[in-house]
Amino acid sequence: MKKVVLLVIVAAFAVSPAMAATKQKKSKQTTEAEDIAKQHDNTLRALRDGLPLVLPSWSLPFYFGMHMDEKTAKTEKTKK
Repeated sequence: MKKVVLLVIVAAFAVSPAMAATKQKKSKQTTEAEDIAKQHDNTLRALRDGLPLVLPSWSLPFYFGMHMDEKTAKTEKTKK
């Protein structure tokens, strides 16, 4: 009986690293999807940040005023 219990414990320790390795591996599709999402985010950020370069000069105060409202809302949330 002791030998059976000992064999089960040894087998559990031997299998545990293999089970942990399979859980940590990501599939190729999920990795590619994450990379594509990062690229899209970078492109969107570059377009958003480059917008003042193509806007007419009369619209710049409105554009920057909109972003100031977002910044003040964030600071008010962090103060509470």
